[in-house]
Amino acid sequence: MIRVLGPEVSIAEVVREAQRHGGEVSVVPAGSTKAESIDLFAEVLDFPDWFGRNLDALADCLHDYAEEPSEDGLTRHLVWDGVAQLRRDHPESYADIRSVLDEVSADHDTFVVTVLDR
Repeated sequence: MIRVLGPEVSIAEVVREAQRHGGEVSVVPAGSTKAESIDLFAEVLDFPDWFGRNLDALADCLHDYAEEPSEDGLTRHLVWDGVAQLRRDHPESYADIRSVLDEVSADHDTFVVTVLDR
C-alpha cells in the first residue's frame, strides 16, 4: 500500500500514526537528485555493500527489506519524506523511484509506504 500526503501533514504525525498501527517505521529523506535519493535509501535502510545504486538494485533491496521480518513481526512502514523538490526539479526521477515503491508495496502486504510531498 502506498499513499501520498501533502505539505500540511507533519512527519511526527505520520510516524505516530504508523506506530499506532503497529510495526517498524523508517523515514528516508528525499535527495535533490535521483542518485542522492537512492544513496539515502541505502544509508537509512542499511543496504548491503554490494548495492548497485540504481533503480533495479533499489527494487531488489527494497523487496529484501520488505521480506525481512520486522522486530515485532508486524508491518514495516516506510516514509519517504520531502519529495517536493525532487518531484519539481526532476519529475522523471521522482516518478521512477515512486514506481519502485509502488511495485514493492504492491508485492508485500506488510510493507506500507507513505510519500510526504512537502
